[in-house]
Amino acid sequence: MKQDKLETYIRQHREDFDELTPPAAAWEKITARLAAPKSGRKRQVYWQVAAVLFFVLSLGLLLKNMQPVGHSTGIDPEFSATEQYYRQIIQEKENLLAAYLARYPELAEDFTSDLQELNENYQMLKADFEQTHSPKVLNALILNLQLQQDLLLNQLKIIQLIEKENTNVSI
Repeated sequence: MKQDKLETYIRQHREDFDELTPPAAAWEKITARLAAPKSGRKRQVYWQVAAVLFFVLSLGLLLKNMQPVGHSTGIDPEFSATEQYYRQIIQEKENLLAAYLARYPELAEDFTSDLQELNENYQMLKADFEQTHSPKVLNALILNLQLQQDLLLNQLKIIQLIEKENTNVSI
């Protein structure tokens, strides 16, 4: 019924609406806003794309510098299998994380720096193990791989919590 009253009112006073014209200054403001560049949103998108590209390139360089599994000299075959197992899991989690970080580029730097630090420590431990064949270093290598896996799992949990909060806020 309210629409009917409104519609009836508009029909009865149509001439009154047609006679009113907005001031010229209002039209000038409208055209100025339409002509103004909307660089704020575009700039944000460019920064997000740049952050994602930086993360992907960093990850690629990191993986390129890693020694391929099974090509190491003097490493226990059992450790090679263990290393291959963890590397596969870590790679899967990194790929999943990269997809999420495309939507949350502000987290990319923190997440990649933590993982990169663990990976650098892993490379130093691996070089040490190739020279010493110490069981303590071997255990440290495995622990480092486990820490990398746990770090990625925790980062994924953080992003999932953020997404859950975002969906709760939008509802």
